[in-house]
Amino acid sequence: MTDNNVIVLGLGNMLNTDEGIGVHAIWEMQRRQRESNRYPGIELIDGGALGMRLLPYVEAASHLILLDLADAGREPGELVELAGDDIPLYTGIKVSLHQVTFQEVLGVALARGNLTDHLYLIGMQPISLAIGADPTPEGVAVIPRMIARAEEILNDWGVWSPPEV
Repeated sequence: MTDNNVIVLGLGNMLNTDEGIGVHAIWEMQRRQRESNRYPGIELIDGGALGMRLLPYVEAASHLILLDLADAGREPGELVELAGDDIPLYTGIKVSLHQVTFQEVLGVALARGNLTDHLYLIGMQPISLAIGADPTPEGVAVIPRMIARAEEILNDWGVWSPPEV
């Protein structure tokens, strides 16, 4: 396990309510880590909306879980899960050259031969994208499910085990 570089990356724009849900989820995981060392050996990163500045982390990861908002046309608040090749890496024609999506970060890592096969997205179908720093109450209620799924994936990969109670 010493060769593993396991990363859980929370993504999102904190200025638009539920768009920051991945960051709020990673903050909760970081709180659990501080209080009880729940995730030893796992790097919990608040990636916000840093875009290409996250490329070194993505390329260094042996196992990478992304927590984010994911618009897949499902019911608001529903979890959206995609693994590996099912995660779309490019979004097509760009409207702005100044906006880099995280999918493009993954695409660059893949093109450079540095994208792990152990890649998993746990997203939430948007409830609201209104201006505001706090997620909706319904979004907050989804965070424990996002974290539970992340823990299940980490356990399935054999890089983490739940602490004994």
